Amino acid sequence: MARPRVLVTGFGPFPGVAENPSAWLAETLAAEPPNLDAEFHARVVPTAWHAALLMPQLYDSLQPHVMIHFGVSQRARSFRIERFAHNRAALRRDAEGALPSRPVIEPEGPARFATDLPAADLAAHLDTYGLPAVASRSAGSYLCNYLYYHSLDWAGRQSDPRVALFIHIPPLAGQRGSIGKTDLLRGAHEIVRFVAAYAGTRAPLTTPTGPAFARSDVVASAKDA
Repeated sequence: MARPRVLVTGFGPFPGVAENPSAWLAETLAAEPPNLDAEFHARVVPTAWHAALLMPQLYDSLQPHVMIHFGVSQRARSFRIERFAHNRAALRRDAEGALPSRPVIEPEGPARFATDLPAADLAAHLDTYGLPAVASRSAGSYLCNYLYYHSLDWAGRQSDPRVALFIHIPPLAGQRGSIGKTDLLRGAHEIVRFVAAYAGTRAPLTTPTGPAFARSDVVASAKDA
């Protein structure tokens, strides 16, 4: 089987979250990638409306088979596997102080997109490793949801199957039930392996030309993001 191209992202800081653990996770995954035969890429995305809007340009260039996005949620106490991205954008300032241009993402777009990946199966898989996880029906309405909507839209428009998934993680410090860094990284490795294996069952993959693992490229570097 040809190696899939895997893209993992995290977000940078934003109002109320000075240190975003999803950025740490993306950077650490680039330095300590999961053990699988894949071309691996990682990005830290600025928590800005314009940055998330431009991500499909990266997808066009990279052509990932798998896109796994991580973001922090103040309400999460486990890995929260998001099933849907909704066509809504909170009128909330980003890390640069900007607001979205409208309260919906795409005026003519569908009310929501759903990931093809079986979220409940992934949650059960993580549970077998002692990692708390739940399937969720809403990625919110801030930049997590905004990025996810564009990723699912892009994935659905490709001629061959692509998999997009968003995972909310809890804050690392000062929160009861939070996941420590060791388990956070262990869970991320399992997520990447599970999603890559699922993508490999859907269609033959194009053999990439790059190295087995590509080092992270950082892109320019609130309650959910």
